[in-house]
Amino acid sequence: MPGRIKNPWLDPNKEGKGRGRRAKRYCVRCGNTVRQSRILKAYNLCEYCVQEMKKKKEKNWVCLGCGRLAPEEVKVGGGYCRKCLCPACGKPDPAYVKIAGLCRECAKTAGVFCIRCGKEAPAQVRKNKGFCDLCSKKK
Repeated sequence: MPGRIKNPWLDPNKEGKGRGRRAKRYCVRCGNTVRQSRILKAYNLCEYCVQEMKKKKEKNWVCLGCGRLAPEEVKVGGGYCRKCLCPACGKPDPAYVKIAGLCRECAKTAGVFCIRCGKEAPAQVRKNKGFCDLCSKKK
């Protein structure tokens, strides 16, 4: 099947029955085996530990902005994944980066995006001092 996405979890019904590498999979935090809960293949964490880390937003594992489990990106970004960092300056601004693709400061500097909604409308933004027509009417 082309384009099929692989499941990142080990299935307790398929794993842990025999001997060898697959029989000994367990969570590195709590010790749950693959027979007790699903385990994330890449990090050897059970689903309960992953949910707990997302609730607590642990800085070394989960993004502080969006709550996504991405340990490598979070270590590089200082607690934030690459989706929550501004691609221009590298500062975190999760809410506005999702809207405009840049942080508020870079969007103001560029002068192309609306300050409130993030819509790309250079002429409207110049005319309305930072806002698009819709946001200036609402204001």
